Amino acid sequence: MNQEKQLLEQALSELQARRENTDREAYGPLIEGAEALIQKYGAGGAGTKMGDETLAALYFLTAELLFEKDLATRKATRGKNFENEAKALEYYNKAVALQDKEEYSYELWNFLSSAGHKEEGIAALERFIERTGGTAKVLSRAAEYILMYADSEDTGAIQKSLDYFYRAVEMEPDRYETYWAYWTDLEEAVDVCPRLMKEAFFCLEELIRLSLPENAENHDTLGNRYFELAGLYNKQQEYEKALEVGKKGLAAGGADWGYDILIELLIGMNRFEEAVPYCHNRIESLIGRPGTEPSLARVFFRLAHCYHMINQPAQAEKFYLAFENGQDIVPSEYRDEYLLYYKNSRKLWERIKRWFRRWFRRG
Repeated sequence: MNQEKQLLEQALSELQARRENTDREAYGPLIEGAEALIQKYGAGGAGTKMGDETLAALYFLTAELLFEKDLATRKATRGKNFENEAKALEYYNKAVALQDKEEYSYELWNFLSSAGHKEEGIAALERFIERTGGTAKVLSRAAEYILMYADSEDTGAIQKSLDYFYRAVEMEPDRYETYWAYWTDLEEAVDVCPRLMKEAFFCLEELIRLSLPENAENHDTLGNRYFELAGLYNKQQEYEKALEVGKKGLAAGGADWGYDILIELLIGMNRFEEAVPYCHNRIESLIGRPGTEPSLARVFFRLAHCYHMINQPAQAEKFYLAFENGQDIVPSEYRDEYLLYYKNSRKLWERIKRWFRRWFRRG
């Protein structure tokens, strides 16, 4: 190794160490130092003696410093633009041109996406895939973002996204992040593009497999994945399957919003008595938590409806009238029932007042 290359590598190591101990908004001196190294060793300097790997690392570090400083400035000023966008892009592209590393193309995508250039960002990922065949991480990200921005009728873009997704799965079938990233797109996409339902089920089934107890890293997410699978079965009108996996979600310690899924399912299946304990459990989980009043009110009204349907009017009235001015928040599907109990309660109150008036006149 020649002496100049050793000096450059030592300087890069020192810059990286300073970066880790410096706030982003104070990166100015680090950027000056990195650009001085580019001036000395880059194209037009002693670049031919450095080797592509070392020079690429220099360009990449400089681009990252510029990008991260701009992120800090944009956050502080609530601006939209990057002051050093053109310069950072130049350095990212030089790093990528010198060395086909996953990290370089991936962070180029990250930079372009953050700067609002979504199509150029996706193109950067696709160029890396074309040149190298891609990695699971890059293929997964390309699949996710192509699907995210695809029109529901753009079959070409959707198919390209699917191709990248399955290639990523083939490369690393146990990579949790691949399924999770794609599922976050599919969760809403299936509503406008039903052909993707197969992939939605596949992602959730794999996420559940990778969240089982033997995969401790993701085990705390298992219950919620069951709830999401229950939601898919509900959309497919496979209510018994939805109920079965929803109960698995509760057993696996999923978040308490899983009660809402089971309550909705059971009410939709006219199994009101079974829904009652889940309503009580949900109420217990919400009471006393700030900001949960709308959710709490909805569960009260659902519980009141269940009691109404199993002919327990006293309990129905209790939960329908638990809120002052309930007529302003009662869901539309329960409004007629609510008004029935509200009017009855008013009539009862009027009868009590008349009785007291007569009693006092008699005295």
